[in-house]
Amino acid sequence: MASHRKRQRKWMLLFRFEGEQAVHLYEPLGKCELNSRLRAGWKLID
Repeated sequence: MASHRKRQRKWMLLFRFEGEQAVHLYEPLGKCELNSRLRAGWKLID
């Protein structure tokens, strides 16, 4: 039986403005989690 590797999560830096404050998030995200954050208004910082 072949071994199956799980997709590794990557650490991503996200930000958005809440009111007048800029909020930053640095967390490990998978592909679907990242898409969910982007739809919620977060921007990805390269």
